[in-house]
Amino acid sequence: MNYLNVVLVLMSFTTVSQQNEDAEFIPATQSDLLKLLEIKEKPSVLRSRSQVPKYVMDLYRDQAHFGGFTKAWKSAPGTTIRTFFRDTRVVDDGRLFFFNLSALQTKEKVQKAELRIFKRRSKLDSSCGHFKVTVNRLNRRVVRDGAASSWKKRKETVVDTKLVKCRRVGEWIVLNVTPAVTFWNSWPSRNFGLWITVTGLGAPESDFYIATGGRKEPILIIYGDSQNEKNDHRLLRSANEVPKETRETYQQHTRSKRKSNEGAFSSTRSRRSVDEDMCTRHQLFVKFRDLKWDKWIIAPRGFKAFYCMGKCPEVIDKFFNPTNHAIIQNLLHHRHNKNIPAACCVPTSLHSMTIMYFELDGSIVLREYSGMVASTCGCR
Repeated sequence: MNYLNVVLVLMSFTTVSQQNEDAEFIPATQSDLLKLLEIKEKPSVLRSRSQVPKYVMDLYRDQAHFGGFTKAWKSAPGTTIRTFFRDTRVVDDGRLFFFNLSALQTKEKVQKAELRIFKRRSKLDSSCGHFKVTVNRLNRRVVRDGAASSWKKRKETVVDTKLVKCRRVGEWIVLNVTPAVTFWNSWPSRNFGLWITVTGLGAPESDFYIATGGRKEPILIIYGDSQNEKNDHRLLRSANEVPKETRETYQQHTRSKRKSNEGAFSSTRSRRSVDEDMCTRHQLFVKFRDLKWDKWIIAPRGFKAFYCMGKCPEVIDKFFNPTNHAIIQNLLHHRHNKNIPAACCVPTSLHSMTIMYFELDGSIVLREYSGMVASTCGCR
């Protein structure tokens, strides 16, 4: 993700007038950023923000601070969380759930997968007993018998079973379908869907209703990690270590009453009690709305990337967090040979961003991108 720092710094030196004069600036930048975020193309929004399940929004809040900065002790496994909606074009049946997982990349390692269904409230006068809910992975495509309301004999493998109490109120039921998704990730052509069976234990099976539509639509949540993900913990800092300015600048930005005429990438100098020419961190705000990405990027609305710029003093003190090599190199540059490069002002610690967006197929992705924010600057 180091390439991002180069892209964003170049953007920070592009004035508003230059952006307006060069009609190719924004499209070219969009293309570069999409490649960087490993998104094939800008999605056509198939759903609105109001259709994002509450559970998914809560997941984002659990993973990220206001403004998108990834929390240190996030609870969900994996750096990528995908939410898939049931594909009713294949079949619309109350017990068969098919999810198109073509957006799931083969390089992603599935850590955990959950099928979440909402059971409607009981219609009985007095609720009692339990339901035994079983989710099965279908091993072949099912064909409906036109002469009857039932399906022909199925071939299936039990994935998970849960005992659910008959209640007068609705509730979400979470079923572990990790084995099925792991199998489909290796054998995509054998994805024939999930089949739900319900057995009444002191309660009639006919009272078990699964909600569909709106924010109670059945969803499949997949927690995964990219096998190519590089987690260099020497460069990443926990949220508690990130300077307070970094965590709060997004909120400060939204409170600002200045007119938004700075373009998609606005940069200003950070307030700091050092010489303005010396190595310091500068503010750089990326606004998704001005990139025309606010329709498919659900959260955040933008983020503070920051960048590092300035000179390193001849004798570098600890304030600039230098390495011994940087100190020696800088002394040799100033006192011995100008052909030896001087120490550079660079990020000395980086932080992750969590972004939630719609995929091409209408599914939702919540992904952690490492090395997106320059937390501190120094001489190296």
